Amino acid sequence: MNKFSIVPEANYTILNEILTGKWLLSHSGLLQMGHFFKSLSEEALKSAAKEVDRSAQILSFFNEDNERIHPRDISEIPEGSVAVINIIGPMMKYGNWWMLGANEIIWQLDFVNNLQNVAAIIINVDGPGGAVSAISPFIDFATRKRKPIVAVCDASLSLHRWIPDAIADYQVAENNISARFGSVGVVSSWMDATKYYEEMGVDTHEVYSDLSEHKNEIPKAIKEDPEKGYQLLRDMHLNPMAQKFQAAVRKAHPNLIEEEGVLTGRTFGTEDAIRLNMINQKANMKDAMQIAKALAEAYSIN
Repeated sequence: MNKFSIVPEANYTILNEILTGKWLLSHSGLLQMGHFFKSLSEEALKSAAKEVDRSAQILSFFNEDNERIHPRDISEIPEGSVAVINIIGPMMKYGNWWMLGANEIIWQLDFVNNLQNVAAIIINVDGPGGAVSAISPFIDFATRKRKPIVAVCDASLSLHRWIPDAIADYQVAENNISARFGSVGVVSSWMDATKYYEEMGVDTHEVYSDLSEHKNEIPKAIKEDPEKGYQLLRDMHLNPMAQKFQAAVRKAHPNLIEEEGVLTGRTFGTEDAIRLNMINQKANMKDAMQIAKALAEAYSIN
């Protein structure tokens, strides 16, 4: 009904993220991403499908009785329905064969945001984070959001913490066992292959224009004085991003208790997240739908 396909030509974008991107990831997510990057090969590229449409895995509809429905057309969506959008797993800005893209989620959010018979939206959040570049589309979507959004969260870490803070009206923990919240922070990670190439007898030469003294300023600084270079990276890139992340969390939670670690990367279980006002309550999907419908009534009054 509402397809958004990922085609082979779009996969150069994953290389761009790997080479130039910065990440909002939990530590475990960072390790998983390392394994993922290793798996990218020409053989994997050849064996991948020619086109991927994840719309059915991302979007589903429920009627007023909280029963899942399978409309084949917009006309089959009854009034008062709730749309559920899955935001699960690591994310980049652009979808590809291997990873969910913010563009796929935004496509579906815009679709249901403009459906007259959809009263409210639930986002099912479960992920360790992803690329920094993936958050901007959600911030932009928030400016045109017209329906209430309830976030039902399991792992809501890093990027997956910022997303509900950017677009949700109400946030709940799906459970009090595996659900985790936080990891508010920014990390930059890379592998240095200099010694590898040196052992192979490969010399690298770089010549800069006299008028390009700040070109690749940070890599050059790291090479000359690692600690000085790392601090330059923090000052120019990582700290400004982290400050924006912290500001977004504070804006979404005016009564946030800024206990140690809340805004500096620590993660918290459900009970602590509620106590610290990071989320509203613990609730299952059925309860979340009732909350979403109550918010929809409030939206209609306003």
